[in-house]
Amino acid sequence: MGERPIGITIIAIVLAVTGVFQILVGTEALEITSFGLASATDAAGISGWASIIGGALSIIVAGGMFTLAGWAWMLAVVVLGIRIVVDAIAAVTQGFDSTIGIAAITNLVISAVILWYFMRPNVKAAFGRS
Repeated sequence: MGERPIGITIIAIVLAVTGVFQILVGTEALEITSFGLASATDAAGISGWASIIGGALSIIVAGGMFTLAGWAWMLAVVVLGIRIVVDAIAAVTQGFDSTIGIAAITNLVISAVILWYFMRPNVKAAFGRS
C-alpha cells in the first residue's frame, strides 16, 4: 500500500459526514427522531432502514479508506454502483424537473465521478489493488 492520495482523504470525510446525515434521515423516516425532515423523506420515498444501512456502510467505507484497506476500495465501488442505479431510478420516477429528480441527478454525477476516480491506477495502487 502506498501513501493516501488527498482525493481519498476528501472523499472519506465526505462519506463520513453524509453517512451520519443518512442515518439521521433514516431515523426521521422511521419516526425515531424528529428533526423536521419528515416531509423530505416522505417526498423522496426513502426507506428509513435503507437510509440507515446506507449511512452505516458509508461510515464503514470512510474508516477503511483512511487506513487504505483493500476491502474498503471494493466496498466503495459496490456502494457507488448501487448509488448510481438508485439515483437513476429516482431521477426517472421523480421527474428530471423536480427538486428530488435534480438532487438524484446531482448525486448520480457525483457518484460516477468518484467511481471514475477510484478506477484510476494510482488510487487502486494505494489500496493495494492492481
